[in-house]
Amino acid sequence: MNYMEGDKLVGFDTEFAEAVCKKLGYTPKFQLIEWGNKYMELDSGAIDCIWNGFTFNCADDDGIQRKDKVDFSYAYMNNEQVVIVKKDALAALNTEAALAGKKCSAEAGSAGEGVAKTLMGEAGQYIAVTAQMNALTEVKSGNVDFVVLDKTLALSVVGQGDYADLAIADGITIESEQYAIGFKKGSELTEKVNGAIKELAADGTLTELAEKYNLSNYLVTEYK
Repeated sequence: MNYMEGDKLVGFDTEFAEAVCKKLGYTPKFQLIEWGNKYMELDSGAIDCIWNGFTFNCADDDGIQRKDKVDFSYAYMNNEQVVIVKKDALAALNTEAALAGKKCSAEAGSAGEGVAKTLMGEAGQYIAVTAQMNALTEVKSGNVDFVVLDKTLALSVVGQGDYADLAIADGITIESEQYAIGFKKGSELTEKVNGAIKELAADGTLTELAEKYNLSNYLVTEYK
């Protein structure tokens, strides 16, 4: 969704944001934040929106629905959380029951965090990290038994390169979710961005971006 290619930020969300800003006459400024601080950054005015694979149809770890904390744009991408384990542990950890009491990790403040804690249960042990890629390092090193992260990310890295020894636990099904852009409550940007999203969908820009980043199967095509 967002990643560095050399010294340039690229990815579906990056180009999507650039296209929306162009429609609205803005110049985008991308700012890296710790995901666990996203609401503080938004409410303080340090950022104008949260735009990076932000799941809108879920509650945070405090039990409060995200839609009660921020205003969301139209959903634009389907997603789900998946469990990642070492390949040599896949046979033993491919059911929800097998994860109870295990040690796990996820990005602090992410949708995956709540899922990970639910799966491990009261007897499990949880380690929060500041980025989803750091969670993969935790399971690769053997520091945790499993991690939970976005499927869109997992499909692009798990089982390949440095993460060739990891696998998606496909025996575990987690409820699907959707990405949207988060704005401060009452922000006039929400309506403006929604209008731009519809235009970019109508002129084929979003379809082209989804094809470019192999996300065609996840793109939302109806906005309401």
